[in-house]
Amino acid sequence: MADARITIEGGIVTDPRWNTTQSGHRVGNLTVRAGRSRKEQDGSFTTLSSTAYDVAHWDLVHDLLAAQTPEKGQQVTITGTVAGVEIYTDRDGNTQATVKVNAEGVRVWPKRQQQGGSYGAPQGQSGYGQPQGGYGQQGPGNAPQGGGYGTDDPPF
Repeated sequence: MADARITIEGGIVTDPRWNTTQSGHRVGNLTVRAGRSRKEQDGSFTTLSSTAYDVAHWDLVHDLLAAQTPEKGQQVTITGTVAGVEIYTDRDGNTQATVKVNAEGVRVWPKRQQQGGSYGAPQGQSGYGQPQGGYGQQGPGNAPQGGGYGTDDPPF
């Protein structure tokens, strides 16, 4: 029976950990948190669900991850297989769970600019070199214009 495949879209919550095993295998570990939230009328967000993932990146996938220089706070998309679940008690005495994942692919998204709303693009531009705008905006010839992400994204 094959392991369960998973795709995680979330945020890096700790700095990456880089190691080499005694047998010479390279491993990079990320802790990623993903979940759902709802924007309230006052502009704040309420967390509806949140799951922690401890993701191991081995050998070639380690090299791919290292080349993207991930940092705490960046968004990632990871594909891989579920290796198990670890149950633990947090500082407040609450029972928590972390899903263990062996990564097969990883994409680290650039950090957002301090002012603006797009990833890694000059002010006023989307991540694809188009003027900043939301999805579904229509331009000349009814072609969608803009792209990128707004500033109202959830906090993780």
